[in-house]
Amino acid sequence: MEILSQKTGSERGPFFEKPGVAPPCWNCASNNVKMYNCVSCTSIQQFLHDTDYFTIFNIGYTLHIDPENLEKKYYELSRRFHPDYYQNRSKAEQEISLENTAFLNKAYQTLSDPFKRCAYLVQLIEGDKNLPTEVPAALFEEIFEIQETLETLRDTDESDEAARSALKTVLQNASEHMLQFESEEKAQLDHLFTKWDALETGRKERDFSDAQKKLLVQMKQILSHAGYIDRILQDINAVL
Repeated sequence: MEILSQKTGSERGPFFEKPGVAPPCWNCASNNVKMYNCVSCTSIQQFLHDTDYFTIFNIGYTLHIDPENLEKKYYELSRRFHPDYYQNRSKAEQEISLENTAFLNKAYQTLSDPFKRCAYLVQLIEGDKNLPTEVPAALFEEIFEIQETLETLRDTDESDEAARSALKTVLQNASEHMLQFESEEKAQLDHLFTKWDALETGRKERDFSDAQKKLLVQMKQILSHAGYIDRILQDINAVL
């Protein structure tokens, strides 16, 4: 999961950049170009480099997304760009269809996952993809014990099956607790999504409200926890 760093002052992400202007159609030079096709000659067009995932699916910058609606839009766009439809078209259109399809797939995968969706929105607003993961304070002692157990298991001889089995049981129980904590954090994130969407619906300015910025801080903390927990779970799964 990509987690995002905190920004201060005037540092901002791609959301605040001036939207790019679609260049003339590569095929007929017409300026009558929409997001992904030329109205004049119908040639497929490459997505602008600054097109974001929310815009691709025309769903606004909200965090509660109807999965069925997202999937429907995804399949509609997939059919439009699928390389099979461009086998007999120009090489340029074949390449564009491949690039657009790859971009669309990544957008769908990102928006389909609540954590990735939230992280992507923060990235758009603040610009930096990398936020150091943070140990949840409530799990500090337990995580320390998990790390010690992992180290002990690695040092335990393969022939000592009883000891290794006992250690693995401890780690399995710890993994289940980590997943439970992650589920609770996801529920908190969902609550923040509801607050964000209520504010976003009424937003008219290009900038976000102070209330939305406070929500971003809370969401980033949950994302940083999730990143750390994911890493711990990976370490546990590697030895089970």
